[in-house]
Amino acid sequence: MKRWRNSLAVLAVFGIAAGLWGCASSQEDTVTVIDGDFAEMKFFTQVARILIEEKTDLKVKVQDSMASSLAFEQIKDGKMDIYMSYDGSLLTAYLGKDPSEVPEGMTLYDYADQLGQENAGVMLTPKLGGQNTYAVAVRKETAEQYGLSNISDLAAAAPSLKFAAEHEFFDEGSKHFDSFASYYGLEFKESNTIDRGLKYMGMDAGNMDVTVVYSTDGLNKKFQLVVLEDDRAFFPEYNGAYLVRADLYEDYPELEAVFASLAGKFDDAVCTEMNYKIDVEDQDPYDVAYKFLSEQGLL
Repeated sequence: MKRWRNSLAVLAVFGIAAGLWGCASSQEDTVTVIDGDFAEMKFFTQVARILIEEKTDLKVKVQDSMASSLAFEQIKDGKMDIYMSYDGSLLTAYLGKDPSEVPEGMTLYDYADQLGQENAGVMLTPKLGGQNTYAVAVRKETAEQYGLSNISDLAAAAPSLKFAAEHEFFDEGSKHFDSFASYYGLEFKESNTIDRGLKYMGMDAGNMDVTVVYSTDGLNKKFQLVVLEDDRAFFPEYNGAYLVRADLYEDYPELEAVFASLAGKFDDAVCTEMNYKIDVEDQDPYDVAYKFLSEQGLL
């Protein structure tokens, strides 16, 4: 009887070990994508999820959104795998560098990627194609009246126009407005702060003529704003790309081809349209992503 009980104990240990091995194996076949906290990031979270599940044998866990600084730390520490971000965010917000520090002859993307790998154990996937940086926008009627297509065109018209933007664009820490106005030689009739939530309503009502927006915001389309070309490159680059741990391809080599297949597929117009569907039409990010990937023949 004692020998029988010992045999059962041995079998139980093997059973537990097998179960634990199975769990470990399951975890090893799962990559974690951290969700973003606004439409564009949520869209690209689902793009990654869908393509990885369609093109590989890996499973994808979507982690709830968190503060971007915490998401960076999770990727840096190897606790999670993928987070949709921007080269400008990696360089300035996460690595504490300034765009002016980019070496001559090197792009901001390449510099951010190099520093990320050397100093933080993270890297960027190929650029997705769109830039979600600051942009200057005017009402459609204003663009037509003054013949505006780029920011330099504003110089002649500025004395007749009212500029307004969120408080952060004017605060002492950033001095974005002063630098921007000086760089382009702009002297507006008025320049005021406005609550971020009221900015688009103010433009729509004609209470202001010029503002700053994010270049791929879906609300630009909803309110028919004309985004002016930053023809003298004042605003820093914010090329969309996935931020991943630097050894991701060592663990999952199949993911390199997945991310390569997305390179350059999402220009500003595409991103604006996807954001419009999610933010304005309230469509589900998964559905928007799946439809786009299908239409592009990526599935």
